[in-house]
Amino acid sequence: MQEHPLVCTLTAADYRDREGAWLKLRPFVRSSTAIPGGLTFTFTAAIGLRDSLTELVRLEAECCAWMAFAVTDFPGEIKLSITSDSADGEHGVREAFAPLAQR
Repeated sequence: MQEHPLVCTLTAADYRDREGAWLKLRPFVRSSTAIPGGLTFTFTAAIGLRDSLTELVRLEAECCAWMAFAVTDFPGEIKLSITSDSADGEHGVREAFAPLAQR
């Protein structure tokens, strides 16, 4: 993974909107786990959830190039890994997505 500066291009209002969009998915979070480079989430599969995750990942990749995302489907669940290639990036991922991890 290529190292990118830890920059988010969203305005403060857009950041709040984006955080709100992620938090709408919190009821579907089964678990979250710290992994090397960031976090992984396991979601209960639900109609439309995969599409929502795919769109949020696409949007995040546009504004935060220092994050890497992987979405994997399993029977009855969807896993999302969010990582970065630096220690500061790992901390940034965990801080940015901590509200989603809280249950």
